[in-house]
Amino acid sequence: MKRIGVLTSGGDAPGMNAAIRAVVRTGLSRNISTIGFRRGYNGLLMQSASNQEDFLVLTSREVSGTVHRGGTFLMTARCLAFLEKENQIKAVNNLNSLGIEGLVCIGGDGTYHGAASLKELGFPVIGIPGTIDNDMSYTDYSIGFDTALDTAIENIDRIRDTCGSHERGSLVTVMGRNCGEIALSTALACGAEVVMVPEIPWSLEETAERVKWAAMNGKSSLIMIFAEGAVNSLTSDVAAICAGDERLQGINPAHLSSSSIAQMIEILSGHEVRATVLGYTQRGGNPSAKDRILAGRMGNYAVQLLAEGIHGVAVGVHGEELIHVPIEEAMNSRIDPQKARDMKDLIETMAGV
Repeated sequence: MKRIGVLTSGGDAPGMNAAIRAVVRTGLSRNISTIGFRRGYNGLLMQSASNQEDFLVLTSREVSGTVHRGGTFLMTARCLAFLEKENQIKAVNNLNSLGIEGLVCIGGDGTYHGAASLKELGFPVIGIPGTIDNDMSYTDYSIGFDTALDTAIENIDRIRDTCGSHERGSLVTVMGRNCGEIALSTALACGAEVVMVPEIPWSLEETAERVKWAAMNGKSSLIMIFAEGAVNSLTSDVAAICAGDERLQGINPAHLSSSSIAQMIEILSGHEVRATVLGYTQRGGNPSAKDRILAGRMGNYAVQLLAEGIHGVAVGVHGEELIHVPIEEAMNSRIDPQKARDMKDLIETMAGV
């Protein structure tokens, strides 16, 4: 193998640059050159005005000084056009025209679906999990999760200071549209009293009751962690709740925001609750030491596998051991619901409410 390609796709995650760097420098140590494709699968289609917009040769110097940087210098974007078979075939032809013999795809579930499409066409691919959601059950950790968790905890620690000063509750929304891993881990690490995730049904009434009892038991601050997708597991009759109090008349049950959820909890509990959305702050920032090390190990391992003729797989980690599984097994995986329930039980036990 003389030349490989690398791309980052989907949502950015701290540590992606470290993974690219590891791919490039491991390749060079084996006399393998690396082409970096810009904006994910868009780069493979080469639809820009110039090739320089789509790809570049990555030398040792190109990746120098990137290990500590957040985001991805190759940039990332979604590519709906890549869902079409004719464009997948076009991508393979473009890869072949550049003399590329294998492709490393760094990203989450959507990225893996794209890689699997190339595998079906006979092109060698390797997947590296790069997503802050840590929603791929075949691996213990994905690149970016540890940094996102640290960012959320740092911000919530500051929010708790203000909550304590004003004796109020705070509903903090963290990322996790389909997976509550960030919310659960954040809640456990920062000592939250309540956590709401997509995997576990919950109600406004029960949450408000916990808030009320926590306040009655002398809690001066109260943190509720809300995964952005937890609205989908809400069991309460929101329309009935809103109809019962004129202060809630402006809430649209079909489009609930974190602010409206906080308002309903406040009225049901009789305790002041404010809402904060951490948003994209969780994706940015310099990667943690753990994410840099994990990215380096995974990038190195991916190139080793390609050089040994092993492809069509996704790399991961179990404990301290690097592993690889067929890429199809790595797709569509989510946090184990039982694990989610166990963590929620532990969080509520530790909260002491």
